[in-house]
Amino acid sequence: MITLALVSTTGGAGRSSLAAAMAQHLSQLGRKVRLVQLDASNTLAFELGLDEAHGAGICQSILNKASLLDGLLHNSRGFEAVPFGQSSPEQHLAFLELCQRSPATVIDALAEGMDEQDIQILDLPRWPNVIHNAVLQMTDLNLVVLSPDPLSVISLDVLLPNLLQSRGASYFLMNRFDSTKVLHLDLWTLCKSKLGHRLLPFYFHEDQALPESVAAGVPLADYAPRSQLLEDHQKLCNWIDSEIQ
Repeated sequence: MITLALVSTTGGAGRSSLAAAMAQHLSQLGRKVRLVQLDASNTLAFELGLDEAHGAGICQSILNKASLLDGLLHNSRGFEAVPFGQSSPEQHLAFLELCQRSPATVIDALAEGMDEQDIQILDLPRWPNVIHNAVLQMTDLNLVVLSPDPLSVISLDVLLPNLLQSRGASYFLMNRFDSTKVLHLDLWTLCKSKLGHRLLPFYFHEDQALPESVAAGVPLADYAPRSQLLEDHQKLCNWIDSEIQ
């Protein structure tokens, strides 16, 4: 199993939308793909254009020692989807405590039903979170989604040492980038000086078609087939596919 983790240090970076897009594109390359949302916001059903959030999910599956496959979100996009699931504050706290106390329990649950060449994408909650301590022990590739805002860039100083200790290689991607804005260009230059080759040499364009497609419950490829962002998604997935060969 090849495990990819998506991380962000600020809210609104577009991590969950990107995770769903990656899962769809990578599945179109002929691989079995599973997307697991480990963020308690439990927005995966919304990202997939489904009417209601799924009650079951990874949180309850692990706490109840049930099969992760029982909580799959059925969708037509070509990949398996596992939401965090609806949870009470007590259940969420118990899940976080389990991640800290017994990370192997979470790692074993995530490996269920996956073969050697299958891809698992983990949509992680905002950094820092104890869930990271568990899953970064199993990842093969970490992708940090950055927003072109000062807070996102400043937070890199805290994040970098932790990522360098993780199992997988870590790379950074600038999302919602507008090359006509001076601030965005300045932040790109600053990130390049901090990250060097770990900053991917391409960025994701700001595109209003994405939130519109999510609100309409339609994949971006169907809603705006000529979107520049769609080409960006494909470029990233081709790069990922080459990295994990």
